[in-house]
Amino acid sequence: MLAICAAFALLAASVPFARAFYRVEINYNEGWNVYNAATEAAHRQLYPAAAGWTNNNYPMLSFVAVAQLHRWTHDYLFTARLLSLLALCLSCLLVTAIVRQLAGTWRPALFAGFFCLALFSIAADYPTFVGIDDPQMLSSVFYLTGLWIYLRLNRGCLGTALAALIFVLAFSIKHNPIEFPLAVLVDLLLFSRRRALLFCAVGTFLETSAIALQLHFGGPYFIADMLASRAYSLAKAAHLTGIVLGPLLLPLIASFYAAWRFRNDPQLRTAAILLFLSLLTGSYFIGGDGVSINALFGVYFAMSILLGLLLGRVAGLPRRWEACAPAALCAWLLIPWLVVPPLDDRAAAQLNWNPPLALAQTAAAQTRFDEEVAFLRRQPGPALCESLLRCYFAGKPYLYDPFNATRMVGLGRLDPETVAAALRRHQFGAIQIDGPIGDERRTEMFAPPILAAIRENYQLVFENQDGAIYLPKTAWATRTNAQPRQRLGKTTPDDRETEISLAN
Repeated sequence: MLAICAAFALLAASVPFARAFYRVEINYNEGWNVYNAATEAAHRQLYPAAAGWTNNNYPMLSFVAVAQLHRWTHDYLFTARLLSLLALCLSCLLVTAIVRQLAGTWRPALFAGFFCLALFSIAADYPTFVGIDDPQMLSSVFYLTGLWIYLRLNRGCLGTALAALIFVLAFSIKHNPIEFPLAVLVDLLLFSRRRALLFCAVGTFLETSAIALQLHFGGPYFIADMLASRAYSLAKAAHLTGIVLGPLLLPLIASFYAAWRFRNDPQLRTAAILLFLSLLTGSYFIGGDGVSINALFGVYFAMSILLGLLLGRVAGLPRRWEACAPAALCAWLLIPWLVVPPLDDRAAAQLNWNPPLALAQTAAAQTRFDEEVAFLRRQPGPALCESLLRCYFAGKPYLYDPFNATRMVGLGRLDPETVAAALRRHQFGAIQIDGPIGDERRTEMFAPPILAAIRENYQLVFENQDGAIYLPKTAWATRTNAQPRQRLGKTTPDDRETEISLAN
């Protein structure tokens, strides 16, 4: 039965892993991360201002790592995606190691590792978060390593200090998953207050040093950017938590049962504490503007660990029961894999259960992506892009971060008239938007004055199912004599003439 679970996990992972090798935007953050890594590689400050049109609210260590690896790979996107895939594999191995350390046997440990891989490949991919250019998974390797060392060295002084060091490194990659150091701290308070004090002292000293280094190398507004406020919705927190965890009802209930059962066990309670804290912090943070399902990734890791421990503890029961438990848990993942995507409008196009069709769609998306990039590259001057990755590959400078800039406008820290005035002067040679300009969702990326300036001064000239590109009205009229816009995938004879005139 373990072999069947392993095969299922590898099948579920096949599409997310293969997708990483296509040059197509998987997630909005990818272009943002690429531009920040390029900024670091060029030795420019990542945090030059408290509020700017290109804000950075992530620590800098992941950008440093990608910038250094870029010297050999010469591709920021591919480098970061490979790091993310490797980090997911290492995270599953660390889950295996933690369960092996606590349970003492390999069978439940291997199940926990494969279950973790299947869980992330299925539940963490709606919306897509597997194999993307984002530091979350890379930081998870360090958080899990810190937890494993802490348990491996039996909560000793050395293990406590090393865990604090590794957690600080993880914080310098992605600072949101606070549930791991909090779980260790709560466990230490129950075990030894002196060790808890040591953990806090070492962690505070090292984190202060890490902040000082990032202020020195990253820029004077590192702290201000990390602590920048964002809108919060309790309704969003409740809604997204239900979407993320609702399809995982059986594994979640089994995890809570295991956590309750192990709450008084000094060796196993850390995993129980991790589950409750990750659920508490994740379900809170997920309500923040721009925060997605990755806020609950700590729950996924804690579930995998606890389910492995639970299977280890039911050893000795009749063989059919030992086989049924992992089979039922793995079979339950068919619900978020096969049933949930068609019911969820966020993932209407997800076909990961059908690898040939899913990868064929990805290849078609790459063709459209390359056509958009080529069209943008031909336009003179800078561009304003909702898809930063398209602007990057088109060779356009990094001038505007749609999400963070709009957030700063909403907080009253930036004036949208600055960009609107530049648009009225046609200082941007092209505008790329992921959907119709009249769509209310566009206000998440462009403030209303900016959208109004685009509508008044730019002409839609290029459109496909992924988005649209606008050019200045006067420039477009001069170049095309007001010919109809280009619609990729819906080519007519007139459109072919337009495409030829554009190429010329």
